[in-house]
Amino acid sequence: MRNDDTGKAILVTGASGGIGALSVRAPALAGHTVYAGIRQMATRNATAVADLVRHGTDHRVDVHAVELGVTSQDSADGAIDRVVTEHSRLDMVVHNAGHMVLGAAEAFAAEQFADLYDVNVLGTQRVNRAALPKVRGQGSGLLVWIGSSSTRGGFRSLSRPRTSPPGPRWTTWASAWPRSSLRTPM
Repeated sequence: MRNDDTGKAILVTGASGGIGALSVRAPALAGHTVYAGIRQMATRNATAVADLVRHGTDHRVDVHAVELGVTSQDSADGAIDRVVTEHSRLDMVVHNAGHMVLGAAEAFAAEQFADLYDVNVLGTQRVNRAALPKVRGQGSGLLVWIGSSSTRGGFRSLSRPRTSPPGPRWTTWASAWPRSSLRTPM
């Protein structure tokens, strides 16, 4: 564990398993302090919290579980406040929390897509709303988004009719890089 204050303070959302859990472990092994944003830590994800604590102990790295459900602004505010209170700064947020569905588009109710939007889009905004004032106040920081093929419209074979005639196929997607005076040297 690094004690010389040269490591970064990092928050990873959606860190109870999979890519999120791995996104916590790698920078911790490099000497950074990493907060694993995990929802329902005392119940549903208690095993993930125990695994994180064991990893920290076994590898002598600085990892912490923090309650974070991205569908709640209060939860996002609380997680960011905890990182800043305990570490005096927030150097990086890794947006990993998200859900993905597979299947024909018509198989899902509008409410299911609304729930996906709440987690995948609005959840990121809630965390940004809590984090960006702190990061701007410091004058530096980094936001990282982890995504999947679903951000480009999902799997083509599941979203178009199987009886479509052969011919040109295309996917349109756009991403934007917002203008900001925030510098992110890391």
